[in-house]
Amino acid sequence: MIQQIIKKINCPNCTTENEVILWEKININMNPDLKEKLFDESINNLECKNCGYKSRIDIPLYYNDAKKHYFIYLVSDFPVGKEEEDKLIKNLNDKTMTILNQEYNNKVRVVFEYYNLLEKINIFEAGLDDRAIEGCKILARTQLKLLEGRGAFAGIEGDKLIFNFFEKEDKEAVKSFEIPKAMYEEVKQLIANKDKENGHSFRIIDVKYAVGMLMN
Repeated sequence: MIQQIIKKINCPNCTTENEVILWEKININMNPDLKEKLFDESINNLECKNCGYKSRIDIPLYYNDAKKHYFIYLVSDFPVGKEEEDKLIKNLNDKTMTILNQEYNNKVRVVFEYYNLLEKINIFEAGLDDRAIEGCKILARTQLKLLEGRGAFAGIEGDKLIFNFFEKEDKEAVKSFEIPKAMYEEVKQLIANKDKENGHSFRIIDVKYAVGMLMN
């Protein structure tokens, strides 16, 4: 399975054409070093040979962990709409039906932002359920009275889950919030009672999903 492509890209700063090696598929069990490169954003980058300008190149990216059984597909700049989402999910399921099995139970996801990919990796690496994490973020946002910005799971400290909140695309958190793991377990059970869809089909688990689960 081809994992890399070579693409010619004009520098946004000086327009010089550059050949860039880009990863389209990451099998983290075959290339474990790529996880660190994802998090420090040293993968899929352009560094102009003429002026030195650096920027990340956002292309569709598959991330597969066949040992821990989770699979994430990043597709940036996607026209978000129910019809488009349904077509995307169907196409992805058709393409991967021979790759994924029941061991990937409810850990096959689609995300639309680079930081969402990193967060999903953190969640699954911590052995947590991203459906419950999205629910906890809503609770934290309510407590902090935040109407805008984005929340992100940051890790576990003792018996508490840590969440950071950012203003729009900022990389520095403006607020943080702790939720007892016992509360996470309650949210997880609440959602599990409502969400009966299990298996290895792609799903979009985000704030809209959590609102639907908790508010209905």
